[in-house]
Amino acid sequence: MKKAREIFGSLFARIFISVLLGLVLISMAVSFTVLYMSRQVFTDTYGASQEKVFSRIEKELDDFHDDLQDMMTAIDSSWAFRLFLDSGEEMDNMERFRNIYQMEADLEAAKSSDMENMNILVLGANGRHYLSRTETISMTDDAIWESAPVRAAVDLPEVLHYQISHGGYTATAKGRDVVIISKALYYQETGEIYAVVLVTLTQDDMRRFYDYFITDYSSFYMTDNNGMVLCSDDRGTVGGKLNVPWQSYISDRDGERFITGDGTNLTILRRELTYQDCTIYGVIDNDKALGRLYNMPLLIFICVLISAIVLILVLFFTSRSMLPLSRLAGKMTKVQEGDFMEHMPVEGTSEVRNLAVTYNYMLDDIKSYIDELMNTQQEKRAAEIKALQMQINPHYIYNTLASIKWMVYAGDREKTIKMIDAFISLLRNTISNADEFITTRQEVENLNNYALINQMRYGDTVRVTFHVSDNCMDCLLPKMILQPFIENAFFHAFPSGRKGNIDIFMEESEGNLQIRIADDGIGMEQDRADMELNRDTKKEHFSGIGMHNVRDRLLLLYGDEAEVLISSVENKGTTVSIRLPAVREGQSDDVKTEAGGGKL
Repeated sequence: MKKAREIFGSLFARIFISVLLGLVLISMAVSFTVLYMSRQVFTDTYGASQEKVFSRIEKELDDFHDDLQDMMTAIDSSWAFRLFLDSGEEMDNMERFRNIYQMEADLEAAKSSDMENMNILVLGANGRHYLSRTETISMTDDAIWESAPVRAAVDLPEVLHYQISHGGYTATAKGRDVVIISKALYYQETGEIYAVVLVTLTQDDMRRFYDYFITDYSSFYMTDNNGMVLCSDDRGTVGGKLNVPWQSYISDRDGERFITGDGTNLTILRRELTYQDCTIYGVIDNDKALGRLYNMPLLIFICVLISAIVLILVLFFTSRSMLPLSRLAGKMTKVQEGDFMEHMPVEGTSEVRNLAVTYNYMLDDIKSYIDELMNTQQEKRAAEIKALQMQINPHYIYNTLASIKWMVYAGDREKTIKMIDAFISLLRNTISNADEFITTRQEVENLNNYALINQMRYGDTVRVTFHVSDNCMDCLLPKMILQPFIENAFFHAFPSGRKGNIDIFMEESEGNLQIRIADDGIGMEQDRADMELNRDTKKEHFSGIGMHNVRDRLLLLYGDEAEVLISSVENKGTTVSIRLPAVREGQSDDVKTEAGGGKL
């Protein structure tokens, strides 16, 4: 993240980004201006042209309706159809053949060219029926008479009725959405209905009327007077109520062409078919049509190509001007990493040469100052570590000697000798031993002696147990680094003679020395535990070294490679976790060099 900020914060990057943004904004402005200016013109022009196409569809449907009306009149006027459908007398085969032949001739003469493949069923009241094509009728006569198209024709015999039906009357139309056009034949004198003509059109038959209007961005709908979709290129809407978002937009508007808004750009054409009692709709998606008219990928490619050429030219001339400054920035980065030997070559323009001379002079001054500061800091750090090492509370010594004195008076010679030996060993390792680092084995011995002294002084109510892996016995750690935590557990985790355990775990894992000091004492809230680790306190009994001093010392020696954590739960105990780099005795000189001030 920091590296990215440095790259984008450079002068070269800013020039590059400014030019890039300028080119993008100009390209976008030109593109959107062209599109905006074209939208209105295109919408009006294209809508007007499609309106003419829509008028043609309307005319063809009206002409088809007139042809149907003429055919119905021809059937009604044919003596052959009347004789076949109205007479109840039986015909012999010859009479029947002549009658059917004449019916077919009259029907062929009455049909227009676009009715050749349509299914025409004439159903007589006398139980006879005529089918224009050779196929099987899939319904009984009674079922046909009870169907919705026949009932509509019987109820209103003067007009043609257009209805949608899922399945026709023949085997080929079964299970398909078809449009059935029905008309009743009746006697003008009495009004008695003697037959019903049923013309069945499939969706493909209907599509030929509007197929040339349909594109990837336009659709067609035809509905009856109840709003049921008779036919459409959107087959999912056929047979159901027309329910589309744009329908509400035109419901309260007069006219034949509309352009929607509110996030959509649609041109909607509407025509009322008076004779058919139907309505046709044409819907044009202007955005898609405009996208086809204007090749947006090509427009974008041209803008990108021009932008790329301009960017290459800008990059070429800018990089040549910025190269010396970039080199100087690279040298400064090396200085930030601690390398003060990266002098700037004196070359380039006069301004850059003057800058290089000044930079080199400044670099020499900084190196001299840093070397002096490093020596001062090393001496100061060494003194601080020695001071921490030598801090032993005199009260602890007085109290320990007093305890030894009372043991002598009591005549407990064995315990007295053990306590004196432990005290001598503890003082030898903390005061006499000048080494900064000791092995884990020596630290465990010091902690054992410290625990023994405390148990003899205050009783053995607190038990200390060590769990140390063999693989870490020769690992080095700073002297007196664990004692403050053991001390804190002794005197704060078990007040008023409370019994408990202190367990010390040490192991080497993944190149680190992992140390954990756990007690089952009274514990504390986690917030207080964090505060104890960070505050400067002098209440410790042995060394006066606060836990925060231990943490600071580890950070001073190891930096981020060291970690000290405390977790505590009230009435359950406290656990201190310490992580150090695993360093063995053969590496002690390197560790001491770093501890003496090799780091800043």
